[in-house]
Amino acid sequence: MAASAASAVRAVPWAHLIAAIPDFGLAGFFAISWVAPYAFGDHMLSRLELMMLMEFIILHSSAFLACAMTFPKLPILRIGALIGLGLLYTIFVGVFSLSFHTWWPIASFWVLLSNRMLAIVMGKAPHERDLDFIILGWAVGVACYLGYALLTATANIPRLGVSLAVQQAQPPSVGDYGRSSRGG
Repeated sequence: MAASAASAVRAVPWAHLIAAIPDFGLAGFFAISWVAPYAFGDHMLSRLELMMLMEFIILHSSAFLACAMTFPKLPILRIGALIGLGLLYTIFVGVFSLSFHTWWPIASFWVLLSNRMLAIVMGKAPHERDLDFIILGWAVGVACYLGYALLTATANIPRLGVSLAVQQAQPPSVGDYGRSSRGG
């Protein structure tokens, strides 16, 4: 029993642990902002809102990127497919950037995209036999994203540091630009 527990601990590759560091850092960033909304600047909540939109695009692109990294046999074709899909999704991110009147989401998108691909870059390229596992991981990620978005939109979650005054101090979101410029 002890031997199987020890082998289970060793089964987690270092590349996966290292690749998880940005995720834990981002989660910590969100947690600190929830407790102390001004810890990273006056308008951090609106930036985090936009970052969640970027995460949705990353999730959406993950399955396509996994296929691009799996099926081309030559490494140069895999790299070309990744760059091509990255550029295609950059157009979507660019539209969000224009909507929010800021360009930082494009950099955020590429950081998040790099984070998603870090484990694969540090390890071996996936094979066709890995595709089921990759797609299952993508489906679980999408379910978690949508489930937690629904939960946070409907559940009575403690505000902690995010008071009504803090919310009102944030710049208007995309849907509010037209109303706020007309005074209504």
